[in-house]
Amino acid sequence: MSAESLGTNLLREVRVEGLDELLRSLRSKHEPQKPRIYTCEPAIDKLLNIFAGARDRLSHHQHQTPVLELVGSSPCSGKTQLVYYLIARLLLPSTYNELRIGGKNTAVILFDLSNSFSLLRLRDVILGSIRAHNPPNHPSLANKDSLNTIIHTSLTHLHIFRPQSSSSFLSTLQSLQNYILNIHAHISANRPVGAIALHSIDAFLHQDRLDDADAATLHSPGTNNPAAAAAANLQQPHQRFRDLVSHLRTLQLTFSTPIIATSSALASLSYQRLPDGHSVPLLPSHLPAVWRNYVSVRLICQRETIRKFQHGVSVLEVAGREAGLRREAVEKGRFVAMVDWSESEGWREDVRGRVGAMRGDGEGIGFRVLGEGVFVG
Repeated sequence: MSAESLGTNLLREVRVEGLDELLRSLRSKHEPQKPRIYTCEPAIDKLLNIFAGARDRLSHHQHQTPVLELVGSSPCSGKTQLVYYLIARLLLPSTYNELRIGGKNTAVILFDLSNSFSLLRLRDVILGSIRAHNPPNHPSLANKDSLNTIIHTSLTHLHIFRPQSSSSFLSTLQSLQNYILNIHAHISANRPVGAIALHSIDAFLHQDRLDDADAATLHSPGTNNPAAAAAANLQQPHQRFRDLVSHLRTLQLTFSTPIIATSSALASLSYQRLPDGHSVPLLPSHLPAVWRNYVSVRLICQRETIRKFQHGVSVLEVAGREAGLRREAVEKGRFVAMVDWSESEGWREDVRGRVGAMRGDGEGIGFRVLGEGVFVG
């Protein structure tokens, strides 16, 4: 073998990586493996730690931080309210003067893709979280100036982007790293990025398909192969999601931040019985496979099931016997977030076992949505 051939073969075996990847691998090798605090909500952090480091089933990339998707089984499922809660926990400080708050004191990047995120509601959730972590008679809770300072300071570290199209969304993601690292562009330079939140990740999907179909018609009005044109149109959303995942993975590796996304369901919720006799929820996603394989764990959010009226019981009988209990259940605003097992065939055996063991803690992560805030547990 010539020296040139030998050198070529050796060069092929060289793995090129950036300094950030090298430092990250050294940190993961020498730091003790202990559960990470991602959201400051123990129930969700416990779940995210199970999936942290899970291997991407298509590209075999290693997730250093988990990707959480919240999907609603129906309208008013509570998924957006849970996002408000998680963002509040990430923005709030751990303590403030004599108040114990238990927040993560980070910055949050939010993409409001449906233009429906309410800062007024987030303010209520932040205030409710502060009150929930302290005794009702705590003197600092009566100090409105202190509370307003905490809320204002927290909200200044929420960076909201509202792109109006998928191309604008991808372009903003591509430039996000430069924005975050530019200490003159914002006041969050002294805070780590706690999460990148994508509200309504499927907001542009249907419009993109319509636009792609219109563009295909304009460019090839006399095409003799409608099937090929239709197949090409279907590939466009997949390519956009491939670009989306690529940008997000780069941001994850750079900032070691989790991704939190919400989406809506088109399929109906169903249950599958496992060999051990337990039933697990299934809610298949309508999003492209590249996104489904990128997500670490998917939580199905829904209102807590209220017992149906018994068959053959009159309305008057129910009104006298059960109406009060049913009204109380609705007024308590109880919701539940359950792990979706639709993509469980790609889970490692240890992940399946640990997620299955969590069923002993209940049917899912319960939370209440009230006027004064969102409360988990």
